[in-house]
Amino acid sequence: MNTTAQPEYRSVSLNLFQSAFQVFVRGVLAVSLAALLLWAGRDYRPTETEVAVASHRFNLLAWEVGNVFDKWYHELVALLPWNSPLPREERIALAEEFFRIGEEERRLEGELLTAGDASPQAAIIRQRLDEIHERLNSIRPIVEQTVEREISDVLMAEGFSSRIGAILPPVDTVLGHAPTLLVTSPRDRIFRLENTLLRHGIRPDDREALEQLTLDERDLSAIVVNIGGVGTFPSVVSSGSSLHHALTTVAHEWLHNWFFFHPLGQHFWDSADMTTLNETAATLGGWEVGDRAYEAMTGIKFERQPPSPPAEQDPNAFDFSAEMRETRLRTAELLAQGRVTDAESYMEERRLELLEHGYRIRKINQAYFSFYGSYATSAASISPIEGQLRDLRQRSETLGEFLNTVAQFSTYEEFLEYLGGESRQDEGKVISQPG
Repeated sequence: MNTTAQPEYRSVSLNLFQSAFQVFVRGVLAVSLAALLLWAGRDYRPTETEVAVASHRFNLLAWEVGNVFDKWYHELVALLPWNSPLPREERIALAEEFFRIGEEERRLEGELLTAGDASPQAAIIRQRLDEIHERLNSIRPIVEQTVEREISDVLMAEGFSSRIGAILPPVDTVLGHAPTLLVTSPRDRIFRLENTLLRHGIRPDDREALEQLTLDERDLSAIVVNIGGVGTFPSVVSSGSSLHHALTTVAHEWLHNWFFFHPLGQHFWDSADMTTLNETAATLGGWEVGDRAYEAMTGIKFERQPPSPPAEQDPNAFDFSAEMRETRLRTAELLAQGRVTDAESYMEERRLELLEHGYRIRKINQAYFSFYGSYATSAASISPIEGQLRDLRQRSETLGEFLNTVAQFSTYEEFLEYLGGESRQDEGKVISQPG
């Protein structure tokens, strides 16, 4: 990594009115979201899957009520004139500590699952976890504000601030335990059918039971996956990751919130291609924003290496991405032939082969590919959208121009048409140049 200090994207100093305005916007969005959830719940009809997973469900409304107004309170307290803000260097140091002990928390929680509730080791782990929870809770508000401010700095530098100098929607996140997600797919094709948020920390045997119950009762492929964040308002992002990963995830989730006010986000679920376009644009944009915020905070430039061309790879080396894409293609081929059982057996065989090479994947099935395949940057995807978006990014002078361009597409066909038109314009420019 290049540790040479780079220009920092410091925040524009907001006056009291601007800061208070952002707090007001957060409050309005919180009240509106809570009202919407309550209204939608008046005539709620749970599906069979939702009934089966009721004891594991993530209560979104309770989470919103319990977190949004708490953050609003901390924001208002921070604006009081007798509360002097900590220097930036101290806030960054707290953020680094927060994620360092957050990673320890995640490791200890994993050990606790295997230790057994009655073992002496479990008691020691619980005591340390209590200490970690107390420290995390004491510095969490400061760390959240620091992360939000650093992400906002980059966004402002890219021209995302409004006329009054504020980011809309505000960058707002809660750092804690991200929920898990139950994803279902038909067995005869790879298609992301349903997404159900579940609580954090579901045990492996409970995951298996939920997936099997979905298969037995509804004849659907199902998988419970861990996720790094959810684009609620405020977003929820895992505190058990690194500082760098949290920054890119917060930026990713903010982009989903921002896309919601543009055609791209409003047509998220119209098709599998539009879902992939949304997720991949948020991923690439989130990477760039998060990388720059991380560099501004730590002075460390995060180097992202593009995938090596096949000709440059060691022919004898195991290529996980290539193997996973081959698995996806062969699975789709078997399903297209109506050989569902053969496809499922093949996916399990491939999972065991990957395990022999050190890649521990709990389950590979249709639901697995339907979820991870919606991110074109994933090895589980066979979509060309990542390359297409990278092409558009190269043609864009700035990140802001790239994101504002992609946000305007309401269909995948519009996106392709735009790329084609731009390509023809570029070719014309090349031809017209003197030789």
